[in-house]
This record gives sequence, structure tokens and C-alpha cells, in this order.
Amino acid sequence: MGNITVSKPYNYITSVFLIILGCFLSISISISQITLGVLLLCLIIYIVDNKYNIIKNDLYFLLFFLYWISAILSTFFGSEYVVLSKGFTSPWPMLIFFVSLYFVNKKNINYVVLAFAIGLFVMSISSFYYYFTLGQVDYRYYRSHSFAGPYMITAHLLSIGIIFLIAVVLSKIEKRKWFVLFYIITSVLSCYALFLTATRMPLFTVAVVTGIMLILKLKWKGFILAVCLFIVFASYMILDPYMAARFNNFFEGFKNPATSHGWRIALWKNSFELLKEYPVFGIGDGAFEQLIKPLMPKNVILPMSHAHNSFVMHFVIYGIFGIVTFILFYGKIFIDLVKNMFSSPYAFIGLAVFIAYTIEGMTENNFALSLSSMQALFIIGLMCGMIKKKI
Repeated sequence: MGNITVSKPYNYITSVFLIILGCFLSISISISQITLGVLLLCLIIYIVDNKYNIIKNDLYFLLFFLYWISAILSTFFGSEYVVLSKGFTSPWPMLIFFVSLYFVNKKNINYVVLAFAIGLFVMSISSFYYYFTLGQVDYRYYRSHSFAGPYMITAHLLSIGIIFLIAVVLSKIEKRKWFVLFYIITSVLSCYALFLTATRMPLFTVAVVTGIMLILKLKWKGFILAVCLFIVFASYMILDPYMAARFNNFFEGFKNPATSHGWRIALWKNSFELLKEYPVFGIGDGAFEQLIKPLMPKNVILPMSHAHNSFVMHFVIYGIFGIVTFILFYGKIFIDLVKNMFSSPYAFIGLAVFIAYTIEGMTENNFALSLSSMQALFIIGLMCGMIKKKI
């Protein structure tokens, strides 16, 4: 699994496109998807030329294949509002996991990481431009956007990118001091850009996951750094007027559907009402807003395009069969990372990103955001690929 031996020209091509993909995952969904398409074509060529049975030989792919079947079944057996194109194609960005799993190797891993850091650096700079230039004259940019998109997708990409680069530095897989310095500078700039998005869960995730990584790797020194990190983040939450306002009356907001977290609770509760009618295969992709709208409070107008929870959303869209295959696919990845956490630095990095991605999924539908899911699964695939090649 994940072990491919091919000719040097083929390795060169896949390495180049892997580097390009790593760079643009934080900048452009279009370029990322085109590059992913090229790498998938390379993978198909390999499979055909070598008569490689990927379903039989790769448990990751078998579980993913079952997950995709659940998406197709929900299209046929879901509600009348299903969007056929979404039902058939929605899981396809997740295939990025397999191109990074199969095509990463010892020779190109550090260059892919560097390319990713460059992309994250460019994204952070672009977010400063949007905030300090457009944000002063256009209310739509009062929370930092970037080349990648609005503040929410920007925040998710920044948080995963920050955690990834910090994990790389702590794991010491990069020995060149100038590169390490660049990763640290990029992480700091990205943290500031993340502050400007004023997005709570990504900020919380960065603080918690980074703090845990520091303690695990640096012991008592890491604990001191983690405390300092929490002080910085807490100070921002308190001193920034907008963030302070978002946390005021936080607990009272759970009873008020007009607040962001009160609205989320209403969405989660009513999502399970939808499941009662479509329990096995779900309501189908593209049907959520049409079906949830009549169940939500009529006097509050907030986004209803998704459930603001990746797990609830997958459950209601794909039903019992879909959530089971979803958990099996991600569960297999999680177990493999945990098993190798103390024996491989790549498992440590992959697990940090996996946990961060999962935490954020509890209050956002980031698993279904193409660029966000591609970025996380690309990194996790890289780390799983390196683990397999080390065994």
C-alpha cells in the first residue's frame, strides 16, 4: 500500500506536479483541481500498466470506494431535491489523499513541504491586502479574506497550514536552518492572518493542538511555551473589540437561535429530524437547504446551506450507510497514524493535522469544502505515504 516503483521520468513528472499542488492548495481551487487531475491520470496509467488491483491491495481505497458508493446510493434513494451532479462527484476531491499517498517519496517530501509553506506565505500576504485595503472601504472584507476565498475558508486553510508547519519544525524532518526559519516566519504571519479572520474554532484549534504538540515534543519547556501561546490567544480574544463581542453572553446564546452557536444547535437538532424520513441512505447531496428551511425558526435569517458540522452533515446527507463508510475510511487513517506516532515523525505530523481537521469539523462543514478537505487530506496522505515507505 502506497509503495510504487516506476521509471525516473515518471517519478520526475509526479514529483513536479506534487510540488505544484502543494503550493496552490492555499491559493487557488482551480489550479489545485487541475493539478490533481493530472496526478490522478498518472495514477490510473500506473494502475493499468502494472495491472495493479488497487481495490484489493489498498484498504484505504476500498473503504473510500464504499464511501463513494454511499454517495451514489443517496442520489438514487434520497429526497426529490437531490442534485445529481453533486451526488456523483462530491467525494472526488478526497482522491487527493491517494495521489500524495502513492507519489510522495524521500527525495521530494521536503520540496513539497517547502512549496506548501510558500503557498501559505502568499496566502497570508494576500489576506493582509484584503483586510487592510479592501476592508477599510467594503464591509464584506471586515474579516480577512484571501486569494483562496472568504474568511471562513481562509481561516480553515490557515489553521491547518500553521499546525502542519509547526509540526514539521518540531519533528525536525527539515534540517536546513533557513528553511526552518522560513517555516517559523510563515507560521507567525499566518497566525496574525488567522486573527484577522476572527474565526473562533480555527483559533481555538491552533492554540490547543499546537500547545499539545509543544508539550509532547519539548516537555516542560514546551509547557511554558504552550502557556505563553494561550496567553497570546486569550489576550487577543479579550482585547480585540470584535472578538470580545463574539464571546459576550456566549452561554446565553445557546438558547437564542439568532446567535451563531444557537443557530448551529437548531440546525443539528432539525437535521436529525430529517434523518427520520431518510435513515438508511440520507436525503442526498444538494437537498439540505430545501428540506431544513421549513424546520428552522421563521424570524431568523442565517445561512442554511449546511449543518455547520461535518459529521452531522455526512449523516443527514448519506444516511447510516454513508456515515459508517465515512467513519471507516477516516478511522483507518487515524488508527495507522496513532500506531506509528512514537516511531515515525511523519505519523506525529499527520496525526496533528488529522486531529485539527476533525476538531474544526465539529462546528463547520469543512470536510465538504473542496479546498479545505483537499489541503488536509493532501498533507495526511503525504504523511501516510512516508510511513508506508519507511516500513
